[in-house]
Amino acid sequence: MRELSLLFLLCFITDSTAAVQAVQTSLGNRATALLRQAQSGRFFPEAVKLKPDIIGTSDGQSFLVVWKATKEPKHWIVSLHGSQGFATDDLAIWHPHLKDRDVGLICVQWWLGAGDAPAAYYTPAEIYHEVDLALEKLHVEAGAVMLHGFSRGAANSYAVAALDAGRGRHYFSLAVASSGGVDLDYRPTRDILNGEFGEHALQGTRWVTVAGGKDPQPDRDGIPGMKRTGEWLKEQGAVVVEAIEDPGEGHGALQRNGKNARHVLDLFLNEKNEPR
Repeated sequence: MRELSLLFLLCFITDSTAAVQAVQTSLGNRATALLRQAQSGRFFPEAVKLKPDIIGTSDGQSFLVVWKATKEPKHWIVSLHGSQGFATDDLAIWHPHLKDRDVGLICVQWWLGAGDAPAAYYTPAEIYHEVDLALEKLHVEAGAVMLHGFSRGAANSYAVAALDAGRGRHYFSLAVASSGGVDLDYRPTRDILNGEFGEHALQGTRWVTVAGGKDPQPDRDGIPGMKRTGEWLKEQGAVVVEAIEDPGEGHGALQRNGKNARHVLDLFLNEKNEPR
């Protein structure tokens, strides 16, 4: 993997054809194109101001965005954006809640930039492979990471957490599923149930579910959907630390209401993860 400053990359991307070729050599053609595509994201200008680092994926197809609130954070968040999202936007959305926190953030660009079919996204196994490489490079210890998934990212977070707990390095001490209910017909979910990630892989994993009362798809991602998801997690032997239900918010209630995001961070950073 190669790591580059986002501002450094943008200078290359926008200056000249020769410079673009230099970046493509460093990051890979496909990943460079995807980073250029991310400039269309709503919050890209805010992300640029934060001067994050870009880590290219091992297959050259994509990248991870890495930002640290402190020089050597002891705690980390791995975040999975929603459908057709951008890791750079994810950084900008998280940033207001991370000020003065001892935390680093890794946003995974797991959408590959074309279409919305399953093949347009990394699988949970591919996501975990890249996250594992990045965390190892950053010398992150087991139990020091919170996994966060939003919407489609949440729907895949169950399998990513199962991989970590069942066959991985046990990085995640807490997982947060935001506005993305479990789909029992989804291939990664079936893989969990079939033991592909280890027998009873979710046993003992710790979760916070978050939902808004005004979510446009309540039975999937809203309060009813996330309540059902919480029960499913418990059936798998997981611990649901807390179920945040915000009646006044919609899709993305975790970060739309800063109080919700700060509360989750308090749970994670203060290790107050006792079930209610």
